[in-house]
Amino acid sequence: MKYIPTPGPLPGEQWIPSNGTVGYSFLENECGNCARDKSMREGAPLDECDDNECCPIIAASFRGEAVEWREMPDGEVKCLKFVPAGQPIPPEKDERTIDMFAGQQGA
Repeated sequence: MKYIPTPGPLPGEQWIPSNGTVGYSFLENECGNCARDKSMREGAPLDECDDNECCPIIAASFRGEAVEWREMPDGEVKCLKFVPAGQPIPPEKDERTIDMFAGQQGA
């Protein structure tokens, strides 16, 4: 799956781990509990994962490109795309289609 950075503006500042130990801890705690990556969550070999079971943000993080990894104003570090394991992954918003119902509430 190709990495497409989340368009901004995004809260906080992009976070890049200061060293491998910090990065591994984040991967283990955040990505290891996220529905987006089967390999990190279940330890499945990458070769056995479908494209939709591998989170491209992880690979982007090794290149310093993961804009979804944010340090929030309160100091908390989190991934904006985190989905708790076991929950469905929401569909990506189509940025090219106008939301014709923005601001309207259900009847």
